[in-house]
Amino acid sequence: MYSSSISSIESLVNEIKKEMFSNQEFNTFLTPISAYDTAWLAMISYNNQEKAINGHSFSGPMFESCLNWILNNQNEQGFWGESNGENLPTISSLTATLACMIALKKWNAGETNIKKGLKFIHANTEILLKENSQQFPRWFTIVFPAMVQLAKSVGLETIFVNGSERLLSDVVMKRKVILESEKLMDMTAGHDQPLLAYLESFPNYFVDQKDQILKHLSEDGSLFQSPSATAQAFMSTGNQKCLEYLMSIVHKCPNG
Repeated sequence: MYSSSISSIESLVNEIKKEMFSNQEFNTFLTPISAYDTAWLAMISYNNQEKAINGHSFSGPMFESCLNWILNNQNEQGFWGESNGENLPTISSLTATLACMIALKKWNAGETNIKKGLKFIHANTEILLKENSQQFPRWFTIVFPAMVQLAKSVGLETIFVNGSERLLSDVVMKRKVILESEKLMDMTAGHDQPLLAYLESFPNYFVDQKDQILKHLSEDGSLFQSPSATAQAFMSTGNQKCLEYLMSIVHKCPNG
């Protein structure tokens, strides 16, 4: 039904690829992206290209290889993301697993993967939060509550009880302090990255500040070299430089 629309959009994407990869600056080495970042790329739809052909728009994952990577790279224990030397999940696996399940839920894919992921979240959240409760990493404090909220908004039944609920509340309160005490581009707070580097985890009133986003894009089109933040920047602005950066990553890591 929408074959002509799909063909036109794919042609546009291919044109961008040709232009982009003929440019020497995109031939540099790019570090493979994380499961968390891969999930955010998998959330981007063709609709974000802002092309409606013949009055129609095609909704599907722009980076299908990222979605396929999620489907095929879930740990046997049910999580995505980093594990330690003993193959046990780290605290980053909580955010990565939530993001991967959100991406799958968006495209109505991987029902079995989602069930395994939810089982992991319910069984391990309290353990991993307790292990890090003395000093949660700043990035985790910013990102994790946002992923929990986003997971619930798409209909994922994330259940936190007893100890995990109390620990989650602690993270939420610490996040609130950070958001209230720092500006988007506060580089004087002694942190490696300003709040804007975590754009994907902000409330909508931050995400909607397109001028701020575009003002702080790097020359390569990224937002602080963060694939996840750049993915959100592209979804918020439709900026072609953001798209080129994201496509350069997928080109270097074609299997996700």
